[in-house]
Amino acid sequence: MANEPKPKAPNVTPAPAALNLVTPESVAAGDTVFAVTTSPSQPAAEAVAPEGDDARSKLAQLFAHLKIAKIVFVDDKAELQTDAGAVIKALAAKPEASEALAPFFVGVLLNLENDALQEQLAARLAELDGDKLAELRAVLSAQSEDAAEREALGRLQDLLPDETTAHLLTPQAWYERRAALIAECTEERRTLFLFDQELEVDDAGLGFHKGSDIIRDMAEKERAGFGTRWFCGMLTHTVDKDEEVASWRRLEKSEKLDLRFFMPIAKATLDDAPTFYGAVYRTLINTYSQTMKNLAADAFEKALEDALERFSDLDPIDFEHMIVKSSETEGVSELETLIRLYGIIQKDQVKTQILQQARVSDFSAAARTVKDIADIGRELSATSQERLHKLRWEELYESDELVNGYNDPLRNGDLFEIGEGANLKLWVLIAQPCDLMVRSNGERAREDNFKVAVLAPLRTRELGVEAAMKDGLTFSLDHYDHNGAQSAAVLLADATPANLHVLDLAVLNKDGACQLGAEADPDLSLPSRSWEKREGKLRAHFGKVSRQIEDARKAHKDAVADLLAAAVVPRASPKKGFVKYGAYDKGAYSYPIRRRGRIRDPLATSLLNAYSRFLARDAYEHDYSRAG
Repeated sequence: MANEPKPKAPNVTPAPAALNLVTPESVAAGDTVFAVTTSPSQPAAEAVAPEGDDARSKLAQLFAHLKIAKIVFVDDKAELQTDAGAVIKALAAKPEASEALAPFFVGVLLNLENDALQEQLAARLAELDGDKLAELRAVLSAQSEDAAEREALGRLQDLLPDETTAHLLTPQAWYERRAALIAECTEERRTLFLFDQELEVDDAGLGFHKGSDIIRDMAEKERAGFGTRWFCGMLTHTVDKDEEVASWRRLEKSEKLDLRFFMPIAKATLDDAPTFYGAVYRTLINTYSQTMKNLAADAFEKALEDALERFSDLDPIDFEHMIVKSSETEGVSELETLIRLYGIIQKDQVKTQILQQARVSDFSAAARTVKDIADIGRELSATSQERLHKLRWEELYESDELVNGYNDPLRNGDLFEIGEGANLKLWVLIAQPCDLMVRSNGERAREDNFKVAVLAPLRTRELGVEAAMKDGLTFSLDHYDHNGAQSAAVLLADATPANLHVLDLAVLNKDGACQLGAEADPDLSLPSRSWEKREGKLRAHFGKVSRQIEDARKAHKDAVADLLAAAVVPRASPKKGFVKYGAYDKGAYSYPIRRRGRIRDPLATSLLNAYSRFLARDAYEHDYSRAG
């Protein structure tokens, strides 16, 4: 007998109302209390998949840490009506259901064309005993258009921890027992309330039609209970799996709900135990996370108000000197100095607001709670990892839109694409910031010194490979590409001197292209007077080359002029590979070079320091005593 195959569970999941009732009182109260045990039709070994066992174990730990002793789920599918109307509804939705229903209605033509169908069904239903009604309910559940949802409610049973009491309530039962269930919630025995969003309630006297109505009512009457005595979520088919956060934000606006008080959970997650656990985890930490975000947002808002007030109070002479005079002297754009000034004021005001005692206390309490449960089986999903990588990329790098769209001057850490097609390569500009600064006369302090700046090649690593340790010959750039998922390395040993006259052309173009038209663009708006003069200097520099080429054209025709152009057009670097980059056409210059972004500080400063260390590395005498 031990070798006989175990019986398979039937395909039809019993209706939730028929789940394991554990107390007569619960039946009388109008709800279903189900224990987390296997049903007779499901052998224990097969009832829950291994991943389901893991999810249950994690939920048990999570509930224990947060002192959650009970789950209450309110769903209009919690009780399936077994009247004539329910049978007719099943036949209308699925005519072939007549075959499964026929044993319960012997002698009745189960067809909607039967004019006496309603009366005949009612008569047969009156003859059925309790067991037959339960069997009929199971068949109706499987045949109705709501069958999948009803089966989902049964699967919820398998995912809950053994120690957790769970109540499945109809909307009517919730209306009748709301006060008692909320009164049972304490800080030592908390409850997780889950509500279906679309409840299909016909009785207007209940005061709600959707799960959001119930949560809003709880928030208005018992706001202090969220996160202290209970948690709320929406376990609903109206939300798709992996779309919970987007739906959460939409529901906030459409249902006028505070984000802190709810989190949607897709019913589809009941088919995926790890995903269901993650969705419940998100629901439980949401209250604390939103508390921290709200506290921070309040501090930021007050800090902004104070910063703007302090900003407005600046003496006009002080403001003029900081923004205009000092910027002109140093060759910095007025807007850059303005942003710097605001950053100083705003940072101090934010810190002042955050450090207020009451706010720090509430923030720390929420943070400690989240920290206590953060390691209970919480794994970052692929989408979460993508979002975090992208945010980290935004912290480390500046997009080409922000850099080029502002006609921002060259900076240490500027990134360039150089070449075309298969020969396209990435390079980074490394230079001491003061040496890159264009002064008020439109020139740099060491304009023609080839040591002012270098271009170092950049190589991306294989996707998913972590950035290696910095070995002195390379510098690692974490989260460089693929929205922060791919790292890269700067090859310091392959750096080559950069011709800033060529790279400066990127500043003149909104797309970051190193190009110079034969005529000045009257609509060009540069960020400072220094750079307005710089444009003139650049035109004079390239104009000298143009005159040399055109003079040759007049004297020796096009062929000689083209040969001369190939020899004298300024190159971005003296490196041999750069000789082919640069074209001249009737006074205009174009290069297959485009600025595509920037490494932000302090990472850009770390890159400069790494290059300085590379140049200053020790060189040891060779060991002539070594054999071989």
